[in-house]
Amino acid sequence: MAPWPAPSILFSAAVPPPSQKQVLLVVPKLNGREMSNSLAFWREPDGRDFVALDAFAQLAAIDITREGDGSVTLATPIGDAPIPADALRTDKDVLFVDTVILSKALAAEVAFEESEFALKINLPWKPGATADLPARTASDEPVDIHAPRASLSRWRSELLTTHSDGEVFASANHRFAGALGPGYWRADLSHGVVGASRDLDFQALSWVVDRGPSRFLVGQERIGLHPLLASFDLSGVQYSYSNRPDIAYASSVSGDGQLVPYQARPTSVIRGNGPPGGTAELRFGGQVLARQTIRLDGRYEFRDVPASPGDAIPIEVAVYAFGETGTPLRVDETYSQAGNLQLPKGTTVHFAGAGVNGFVLDANRQGHGNAAFYQFRGGLSNRITAEGVVQSLDGHVQSSVGTAMNLGPVGTWAVYAGQNDRGAGARQILGDGRRGEWYWRANWLSYDAGYQNENAEETENRRVEVGRNFGSTLRVSLIHADARGQFERDIRYTKPAASWRPIRQLQLSARPEYDGRYAFDAQWYVRRGTRLSASRYGDLGQLALDQDISSNSRLNVSAQHDSRLGNRLNATFNQYRGGPAHLAWAAGILRSKGGTGYLGEVSLEIRPGLSARAQVLRDPLREGDGTVVGVSLVADFAVTGAGLARGTLSATQAREGGISGVVEKPEGVRSDLDLAGIPILVDGHVRIRTEPGGHFHVADLAPGVYRVELDNEGLPIELAVHQPPRRVEVRAGSLTRVDFGLELRLGLAGKVTDTSGKPLADHTIEVVDAEGQSRGKAQSSQFGYFRVDGLPPGRYKVRAVDASGAILAEGEAVLDDRFVFGVELKAAAGSE
Repeated sequence: MAPWPAPSILFSAAVPPPSQKQVLLVVPKLNGREMSNSLAFWREPDGRDFVALDAFAQLAAIDITREGDGSVTLATPIGDAPIPADALRTDKDVLFVDTVILSKALAAEVAFEESEFALKINLPWKPGATADLPARTASDEPVDIHAPRASLSRWRSELLTTHSDGEVFASANHRFAGALGPGYWRADLSHGVVGASRDLDFQALSWVVDRGPSRFLVGQERIGLHPLLASFDLSGVQYSYSNRPDIAYASSVSGDGQLVPYQARPTSVIRGNGPPGGTAELRFGGQVLARQTIRLDGRYEFRDVPASPGDAIPIEVAVYAFGETGTPLRVDETYSQAGNLQLPKGTTVHFAGAGVNGFVLDANRQGHGNAAFYQFRGGLSNRITAEGVVQSLDGHVQSSVGTAMNLGPVGTWAVYAGQNDRGAGARQILGDGRRGEWYWRANWLSYDAGYQNENAEETENRRVEVGRNFGSTLRVSLIHADARGQFERDIRYTKPAASWRPIRQLQLSARPEYDGRYAFDAQWYVRRGTRLSASRYGDLGQLALDQDISSNSRLNVSAQHDSRLGNRLNATFNQYRGGPAHLAWAAGILRSKGGTGYLGEVSLEIRPGLSARAQVLRDPLREGDGTVVGVSLVADFAVTGAGLARGTLSATQAREGGISGVVEKPEGVRSDLDLAGIPILVDGHVRIRTEPGGHFHVADLAPGVYRVELDNEGLPIELAVHQPPRRVEVRAGSLTRVDFGLELRLGLAGKVTDTSGKPLADHTIEVVDAEGQSRGKAQSSQFGYFRVDGLPPGRYKVRAVDASGAILAEGEAVLDDRFVFGVELKAAAGSE
């Protein structure tokens, strides 16, 4: 149950500066949602604010480690945050932490809102989320709840409708997954609803058995083995084996669902630095592929990035500060990273498959003939990794061989060669390295005529960059690019690039894009909450002013120039209202070509797992489109017999499962009691909190056996759980159902004083039921407060008694469906 708070001073209006220390009870608003449990909050006369650390950590779902020097370390999903000892205070054995230092350490916002009498907590992660967990092997420990043998565990559907120029288009895509026998199944499909073909398009339909080092798949999947080889659809069987499954079967952000995620990419891992708590956004060709929160040490990392090493368009990472969603602070580019193609010494991966070329259940994706492949990758040493692939499609054979090598001071290089059965070849060289402040990157991809198909022309793509860092404020480089046969015209240039931060508030960059045109960006933070920016990217140039109106609303005014369409002025107001529905909206005016247009957008969560978004746009730059209205509905659920909880279904074949269930209300509990926000502990750590109605879903668990329980301290005051922790089996690809039953256990609290109003400390308070049986005892505090928990509904006498058992004061309390406060006991003067 929630701990009994220390005596507090309660406020209902704005709080004046205190003349002495004050300990308050405040309502926490976590990421826009008001929580039910209060937090103890300490205000110093000098204006410093402190919050109870243990209660805050429980709310934020983070762990505390107390160090020997008096400091503490907070373990969060985006890294460890050290808190120095001088930022901590203790009051009545409760540890408090300075909110300013806490905010800085967590890259978060923790501040007292006097107008709402609430502690505003905005975290750069979702409470209950976790960082990457270590691989977990099957356990021999006893299991209380086994994983299901057959189930529909996850369901995600998205419906998109657009009304434009008098026509309506609607399409839907669906994704399902669950357990089946010793493995798991999944299905991805899409279809038109209105104004489009209603034929079912199957992106995937498969059954997978995942057993330690081995994986076996039956069904339809898309296969991509190496950039030098053609990708294809396969209906048939696949098998893989690796002595390091934690490396071979790591999840991929690409969402391609391949049984063995393709590792041989030059950008399979992208690492960089940014503002702690901010956002890193992975882009390719202008499309957002993935987003992640920047860790507290300033690092971000994207693994298994789905880009071919031969692409002339570089991968980009847009970096945003915490809470920013407009113009990024900067855009980082990256190219080959050959070091990520290497495997540790002795690691081997075998991957093979055979079947029909194409999807037999999809009329739109039926190929010709048969298909088969075999791929081997092996770490010959910690510096050399070898790879070989051969595949046959409709009787035509392609193969590739190569190696990735760490050459020490020269950097890491990878060399591959491919050939088909017509004698045509292909080549690829990747390299990157760093020495002191100097760095270099290179890639070369060349296809002979007739290599990719009979009619394919010869193509070549080369890109080299050499640069130098001058401290942390200036980076300059020289880029050479040469691409032939891939675009409308050949591309060839040698141009400089630079990024410069002369002062903390100003950031400038210029860099040639893939076609040689420069992308420019300038960001000037005039003052807190005000930013001016100028940028040019592709066909669009923009001047913009972003002004924070409040902590959750912003005004953006911009002038844009589109080299193809013309000029436009925009003014947009955005606001995030938060709350249980996570409501956000935007409204704007657009002016161009003497005409006026508008835009509007609203998004909200209808229920946990079901969200809606509506947009309306009339763009004077695109007069022919008229008014465009779009509506989307997304349902993403974890499915159990207990009902639906918010889900997290991806398209990958990641080796992970989950736990889902419901916390049930006991009979007799009051109807307005919400079971949202109860912490769910997995192996002793808070992994998630219940949604309204008590449903929960713990995702991203490696196969194994886990100890699952409720955090008793996080339950509403009237409820208790007496079930022991359950040992729960988790299998890849499915959810295991775990339900928790609660018991109604009420209580009462009050104060004992003498007739003059003086508090009586250290007196025994006894609660007696209607039959005269003692049901609970407590000692009054130094201020005369007492509390007795764990009482069933009923009528009770509450007594203050002395050491001999004589009754000094007596009162009555009726417990119906909620805790009773304010029980007053008056003892005769001199009762001490």
